[in-house]
Amino acid sequence: MPAVSLLTFDENNPKAVISSPRSLQACKQEGILPEELIYKPVEAFHDKNLSPRLVKLRFDFFEAKRRDLLAAARRAREHLVTETRENQNQQLAMVAQESGLSKGAILALNSDTLKLERQKLLRAQETERKWLNQALEIELKNLKDLESANEFLDSAAKDTQAYFREQSRKMKEMNDRRAAEEERKQLEMEARQKLEKQLAKEEFHRQQLEMQRKRKEEAKRLKEAHERQLKEAERKREIEREKAAKREQEHRELQARKEEMRAQDQRRMDIMAQKQEAFQEFMRERKDARDMKIYKSILANQHFEQKRRDDFEKKQQDEASREERLLQAMAEKQEENAKKSFQTLMRRKVIAEEGAKRAEDRRQAILDQQEETEYRLMEHEAKKERYLDFKRELDGLRAKNKEINVERQRRREDAEREAIAEAVKKKDEKIDHLNAERQRMWELRKAAQAEAYKARECVKEEILKQRIESKFNSKKVEGKLGTLMQSDLFSAKILQSTSVPALH
Repeated sequence: MPAVSLLTFDENNPKAVISSPRSLQACKQEGILPEELIYKPVEAFHDKNLSPRLVKLRFDFFEAKRRDLLAAARRAREHLVTETRENQNQQLAMVAQESGLSKGAILALNSDTLKLERQKLLRAQETERKWLNQALEIELKNLKDLESANEFLDSAAKDTQAYFREQSRKMKEMNDRRAAEEERKQLEMEARQKLEKQLAKEEFHRQQLEMQRKRKEEAKRLKEAHERQLKEAERKREIEREKAAKREQEHRELQARKEEMRAQDQRRMDIMAQKQEAFQEFMRERKDARDMKIYKSILANQHFEQKRRDDFEKKQQDEASREERLLQAMAEKQEENAKKSFQTLMRRKVIAEEGAKRAEDRRQAILDQQEETEYRLMEHEAKKERYLDFKRELDGLRAKNKEINVERQRRREDAEREAIAEAVKKKDEKIDHLNAERQRMWELRKAAQAEAYKARECVKEEILKQRIESKFNSKKVEGKLGTLMQSDLFSAKILQSTSVPALH
């Protein structure tokens, strides 16, 4: 059964299932559950306590939310499809499956750092190989010189023997004296040959002594350098002691300056105390002057209060006489008002009868208005109840939307944390393999150096053996030199053990 992606599944099928790995990865990155993208019909939102209007509201809300999530998931999937890194990850997974290594190991083996390390190792191998080749070529050149000298001596000896054999053949006819003389000359020639061989051995011994002398000179030079270092260290310690003495002197001077500053502070404090006493005396004088001023002010206030009290008593007397005149005027006015009140009472009786009639008409109109108001209030309460139901449903949908968004953000953050953890795991694995490979290359480099010194010592031992035996064979040494230079430690073959297909 083919995998169903976000582009191919039926959006209006409630039983649809999304099974494509890339689509599931896009949903995970966006914090969306695949079940949230499946269509739900209107019947799924029916409830006996909900009106059709609220059911339609719920359906529209969840359908709009589903379409928004579907658009976000499809955008994430398009981003995954068009991302170049996806192709690299697929190639990396294929190479890891073919080679049996982890992705971190493959990234480490194909990193630029290891390429630089391999280039450094190859340069070091080339350097070691050149050094060994030059050293062994020098030894081989010396051996060839000794071999040519030995051959020259042997050929000269052979030519001399042939010459004397020819002379002896020609001189056979001569007397015994000439034969004895020829025999003596032959003995002298043999002694000369022995002397030449002895000289060659002495030359070799002289060269060995020269090498020992150079080593002693080198040891002496190192010893002198060590003594110079000791003298330099002693000089530095002397400088440090001088610096310590200087610091001690500066500390004593600082203590003296501190003592002087303390004496100055004490004098300053005495002067401040004298100034403080003078200031306190000045403040006491100011306080006495202020108290005198306050006393004079109190006397002036008492005189002013007494004057105000006299004015108030005079005003009260004037008010009492005025009140008496007003009471007399009011009595006269009340008598006149009593006459007018009877006339007013009669008029009020007529007005009361007319008012009762108007009140009855008004009461009836109010009752009619109350009935109409109650009907309108009932309609308003019904509308209010419907509005409150709608508002409660809308608030519930808002809360549900907020809850969905929070849960989606949480799942998205979980997916991001998982991706970061996976990337960190790959980087850690890459670093571990990188360090292991760099350590292996360092071990190879040390092994190449050790092998170079070992090869040089081996060739030198062979040359020394030939010198001791006085049997020089440069071809044998050249063959051994070629065998040593063909070692894997001096070529790039040693790096082929951990090679993997390169990533593009």
